[in-house]
Amino acid sequence: MISILIPVYNYSIVNLGNELLMQKNKLDVPCEIIFFDDCSTNEKIKKENQLFCKNNNIAYHVSKKNLGRAEARNSLAELARYEWLLFMDSDVFPVRQDYLKKFILSISPTGQVYTGNILYRRDVSENYKNNLRWKYGIKYEENCIKNDNRSKYLYLKSANLMVRKKTFKHNFFPVLKYNYGYEDTMLGLSLEEKGVKLEIIHNPVYHDGLETSQVFLNKTEEAIRNLAELIREENNLCKRIKIIKLYYLLKKLNCVKYVKYLFEKNRNSMKKKLLSENSDVRIFQLYKFGYLCYLLAL
Repeated sequence: MISILIPVYNYSIVNLGNELLMQKNKLDVPCEIIFFDDCSTNEKIKKENQLFCKNNNIAYHVSKKNLGRAEARNSLAELARYEWLLFMDSDVFPVRQDYLKKFILSISPTGQVYTGNILYRRDVSENYKNNLRWKYGIKYEENCIKNDNRSKYLYLKSANLMVRKKTFKHNFFPVLKYNYGYEDTMLGLSLEEKGVKLEIIHNPVYHDGLETSQVFLNKTEEAIRNLAELIREENNLCKRIKIIKLYYLLKKLNCVKYVKYLFEKNRNSMKKKLLSENSDVRIFQLYKFGYLCYLLAL
């Protein structure tokens, strides 16, 4: 019935694994859990994960090389036995105690793809509340669907996604040039173009694995480099993404070089602000767009 597929990289899966086991044991349908270690470098965590899975009869595959998020998920799909593929991230945790059951009950005969939303815990320390990743998640990721009239396909979340296996076989996660960023968005847009049905259900997970502001900023730059590559390749699907729409508008107005100039002039001060305790997600949005223009201005 359902294969739960979770890529892992230097993160403990014990808490999530215990929760999924508890929920799995309450189901009356076949269910498997598969973890895919994407060549973790933290041997201590990897051994703890392997021991947990061995003791609980859970599959734990270890890649000999780092594949990146998209290829790791595609590899997991190849390992799956059942009709429905539930993709999660190793650093999320179900909000509901009937999380798995909720997905199963949502399935309709014509259903193809279901995605849930991402939430961020409020009962966190003050250090977390100063974290850029936490602030961005609450401001933009939690509210993106209900506050936006754009296509729901833009908000497909690979951390909380269930796909019919025969549908996924024709719609793998796209492998972009850089390992992090926008592969789930591009998958969503591809599904929309092909007319694949997507349903958003209220079945959230908490995103618990919040990296430091510096790591998040580094990952964001990597994601923006993916967007720059898509633009260079003249990928038509990516033109649906808001930041790329804005880029093409400024390009038409011959303003990209000017934005690049402003970005170069203010980049260090913006980074300093983003990495401080008073980080501002509005500055973060400006930083992302400025960096895109910086990469693309001729």
